[in-house]
Amino acid sequence: MSVNRDAELGQLSETKVVLQQARPGILSRPVTEIADVLGRVGERFSDPGDQLRRTALDKLPSEAKLSSELAEVVLDGMAAGWTRESLSKLLKNEFADPALLDGLVRDQQRGNDRSLSVPSVMAVGPTLCVQISSGSVPGVGVNALIRSLLVKAPTLIKPGAGDVVLTRLFAEALRDADTELGSAVAVCYWSGEEDHELTRQAVAGADAVVVYGSDESVLSVRGMVPASCRFIAYHHRFGVGIVGREKLKGSMTHLANQVARAVAMFENRGCVCPQILFVERNGDVKVEAFAHFIAESLERLASEWPSHVEPEFADQESVVLRQVRDTIEIQQAAGSVSMLHGGLENWTVVSELDLLQLPFLPGRSLRLRTVENLEDVPSLLGEACRHIQSVGYAVAEDRVNDLAVLFGRAGASRVVPFDGMSFPPAWWLHDGQGPLRALVGWVEVQ
Repeated sequence: MSVNRDAELGQLSETKVVLQQARPGILSRPVTEIADVLGRVGERFSDPGDQLRRTALDKLPSEAKLSSELAEVVLDGMAAGWTRESLSKLLKNEFADPALLDGLVRDQQRGNDRSLSVPSVMAVGPTLCVQISSGSVPGVGVNALIRSLLVKAPTLIKPGAGDVVLTRLFAEALRDADTELGSAVAVCYWSGEEDHELTRQAVAGADAVVVYGSDESVLSVRGMVPASCRFIAYHHRFGVGIVGREKLKGSMTHLANQVARAVAMFENRGCVCPQILFVERNGDVKVEAFAHFIAESLERLASEWPSHVEPEFADQESVVLRQVRDTIEIQQAAGSVSMLHGGLENWTVVSELDLLQLPFLPGRSLRLRTVENLEDVPSLLGEACRHIQSVGYAVAEDRVNDLAVLFGRAGASRVVPFDGMSFPPAWWLHDGQGPLRALVGWVEVQ
């Protein structure tokens, strides 16, 4: 092992010791006070006059591979969940009484009848939480830090490669705003795919490990964690969209715009972006017509939200995109698919007769498939349903609940209109579980 590697491992160990020493200080703080500090820092990212926001917008495009226009939209959407109001709602949605995080309170959820021996309960966060993120969606690391600190857990976080800037800026601003809270956070970056030794050192001694990433990434870290450690996995997920035949009437421009914006957000890299759109057959409207409306919307978005233009990245993506389009054109000649694309622009819309084993389409891509009934979609997706995160919908109001039950039982955890798909609120059930409740253990006194 190299001298530099020994130094890195030693520094990581020292960092964790410092974090654990910060725990008594944050345990003594009321959770409402912690939320207030976090929210005041988070609100700076939405303030046009704040240097913190300007720095974020200056550095974010290059790191996250987003144009400056789209980076600003993404930052605004993510930072909406970092306000004092949002964090207060998060606490109240997760806990009947947020004071559970400060000490013992009577369990109101079990009733007030003293003859039932209702216990007093307390929620306890980890003594050390290690958060390991991945991917290129900016803001995920800030969400992770906020969640950890709200349950009073000192946290070591390794942000994703495209999310280092926002995570570090938030941690630095927190340290300036509140030294005690800031000392309970450490942001360290290394390539998780290449350096398993650092990952192993990071999770050693933690009593909660949270991992975001591909199934392979999650499995590799899970094997490093002892049975006594709480392990929370946010593994590979993707989004789908569903459109009922009743919505394919009259002008479809507005709906097509909503779908296109959900596809283009994050350059379609997030689990809240629809990769496949299922459209119910309608005798009056062909799916190809709807595909053209979406293509036109994506073309307009290419001007409003340009794609990232860093030469090396853009050239590499363009090569892959051309290769995939060439492959699809062969299938198009055979009549199994129909493709529309933006040429030099990175948007592609593919209409399929059946769900084909198509190569991955980079950029702002969408696959469309017609179905006789939306209720058939879960069976068409089969085992892939366990990886569904969000289902964007455009259906009649009286169909929403029945479809939500169907998709929820199949594996989806969020069913939402297309215009709300991109930015879940702070209190959403992330992968079907409360993000704060997943981090805590419970103590009861009977």
